Amino acid sequence: MPAPVFAVGDVHGHRDVLVGLLRDAGLLDASERWSGAEARLWLLGDLFDRGPDGIGALELVRRLERESTGAVRCLLGNHEALILAARRFGDEDTGFTGQSFLDVWKLNGGLDADLAALTDEQVGWITHLPPLAREGDWLLVHADTDAYLDLGGSIEEVTHETGRALRVGDAARVDTLLGILSDRQRLDEMGAVDALLGTFGGMRIVHGHTPIASVVGAEPRDVTGPFDYGAGRVRNIDHCLFAGGNGFVVRLDEADGGPGPRA
Repeated sequence: MPAPVFAVGDVHGHRDVLVGLLRDAGLLDASERWSGAEARLWLLGDLFDRGPDGIGALELVRRLERESTGAVRCLLGNHEALILAARRFGDEDTGFTGQSFLDVWKLNGGLDADLAALTDEQVGWITHLPPLAREGDWLLVHADTDAYLDLGGSIEEVTHETGRALRVGDAARVDTLLGILSDRQRLDEMGAVDALLGTFGGMRIVHGHTPIASVVGAEPRDVTGPFDYGAGRVRNIDHCLFAGGNGFVVRLDEADGGPGPRA
């Protein structure tokens, strides 16, 4: 039997909610230690901002990655890139919005406490996160966009280009990267889905980034499972924790990842 594969959408600083979700899924024990045995777990990015404890969420994921010997993995979301840009460039003008990198980050829910506590070691870990990954027949991405194609023609190229930009890129390059990582709602078009899957592989796409509640016109607390669209080829798992969603964990190795609306 293949190992079960789980995925969680945007955490946005809600560390304790994440702990509860992972416990309910049988992936953490009462001491918050990894108990998933051979299971694999993907976090789809956006550990930071809009919630009370982005650093706590980050450190939880980093510890679980170690305890699971690599079975827990995390994608790079736009909010990881935003906090790194705010840290590197601060009051420097983005050149696009007329606002500073720090202002843009704060407008998107950045918390001073997270920025002040962020260490060089944590920054290094973030800059090596992949923006997208393959897991079986699934292509995992943070954002529902085909703009990843602007960064390279393979997962390795996109990861290298993104990490390099975050580590040594100038302000203009990082601002362009932020625009790509923040793009959304492009996968309603089958051409975009075909292009992503044709380039990076996989049969279906799973993403976070765009709250399901905003897509279907529901209250966040009423969203109880993933939203499938694009003729069943795209799955949205952004449970809108930052606005009061209860959250959920999805099984990607099952035919149906759980209850939720369909399109």
